[in-house]
Amino acid sequence: MEQRMMVTEDDVFELLAFLVTSARLCVDEPKLYGTFRLVDAASRLIGFVFESDQLEDKQSLQQLKDEIDEKKFLMTTDQKGYVKFLDDLTRKVARGLKERAGTAP
Repeated sequence: MEQRMMVTEDDVFELLAFLVTSARLCVDEPKLYGTFRLVDAASRLIGFVFESDQLEDKQSLQQLKDEIDEKKFLMTTDQKGYVKFLDDLTRKVARGLKERAGTAP
């Protein structure tokens, strides 16, 4: 079921500032840092939505957020493990989208 969610204006500006400054930093930083910033932004977005307390599928998003928060720092210690985490996360999100659209196998 589709429903509009409310996020505060402060949350929007916080995420916007994070994304814009991250984009600028990506110019000078090692390429993996940009991927870290993107998954961190995904975790922040889920956190903002949790604060609105309007989620139907809170469990799936909580699991994604927990996994992101737990594994995003692999970037600094285990780059192969970090890339595997990104691959797995991409598959999980795609599977979730298919389930929501009713097209999952």
